[in-house]
Amino acid sequence: MAKCGYSLFSPSVALTGGSAKTALAVIAPASFGLEAKKLRIGLNGVSASGVPGLIELVAISAVGVGTTVTPQQVYGRTIAHGLTAIHTATTEPTSLNVVDSWPLTPNGGLVIYDYPLGDSPDVANSQGFAIRANFPAAVSIYAGLWVERI
Repeated sequence: MAKCGYSLFSPSVALTGGSAKTALAVIAPASFGLEAKKLRIGLNGVSASGVPGLIELVAISAVGVGTTVTPQQVYGRTIAHGLTAIHTATTEPTSLNVVDSWPLTPNGGLVIYDYPLGDSPDVANSQGFAIRANFPAAVSIYAGLWVERI
C-alpha cells in the first residue's frame, strides 16, 4: 500500500467554559487505518490570568456531528481517500479513548508537535482521531492534524 498523508484544520472553534468539546475529528474508512503524524493547536485567549485547560488527542470510533472538513492530500499517490472529518462538533464522537493529554494556557497557548518516527499513535480500520479541549473559561481554539493511511 502506498503511503499517503492528509492534513485537516479547523477554523476558530468557540469553547464554553467547563465543557469538553471536539474541535476536529477524522475517521478512516473500512479499508485502512490511520497514523497521527502532526498536531497544531492554537488558542486566542488574551487574559494573562487565564487558567490552563486540558487538550486531548483521542482515538474514536465515529466522528459525531459537526461541520464537514475536506482533508487535503499532502503527499503520496493521489487516490480516493474515503476519510470523514468534521470540526466544531455539535454531537461528540463516540468511544473516546485518550491517547495523550496535556494542560495548555489559554493566553495565546500554542502546540506544534510532529510525532517522532516510530512513536506516532495509530488506529485500526474504521477508527480515527479527535482533538478535544476543555477550559474553565470561554476561549477559542484552532486545531490542525496530519494523518497517514496505514
